[in-house]
Amino acid sequence: MSNQLTFDELRAYQAGQLSGPARHRVERALLEDPFYADALTGLEAMQQAARPTPEQLSSLRDALQDRIHASATKKRLWHLWIATITAALLFVFAVAIYMIYFMPKKMAKPAPVAPQTSLKMTTESGAYYLDSVYWKALV
Repeated sequence: MSNQLTFDELRAYQAGQLSGPARHRVERALLEDPFYADALTGLEAMQQAARPTPEQLSSLRDALQDRIHASATKKRLWHLWIATITAALLFVFAVAIYMIYFMPKKMAKPAPVAPQTSLKMTTESGAYYLDSVYWKALV
């Protein structure tokens, strides 16, 4: 057998799950090598620190609730409101610019034109006709 111990062997030794010869081998390695003794001590300390007491849990929960309520004040939310309003205004301006410059322009339908009526008039100097706006001479 090798004199090297694994993490699983140290964990099993600490939990009391090793049989007689395996337990004896681990104890001998712990006595001969201070590294393994320190590793076992560190493993025990980690397991104790990993299990918080109910008092510690309740105090942590209370501290977290206090911190959440303190961070949600109106003073802290003011910056959020300013950012929201600024984003909304920018959106409105962007839509307005799009509508002004990039929307297809609808061509206004031309007003229906009345049929051209001509009124012919003859005078001594020549013939004239009335074309909707002007008198034009027929030459």
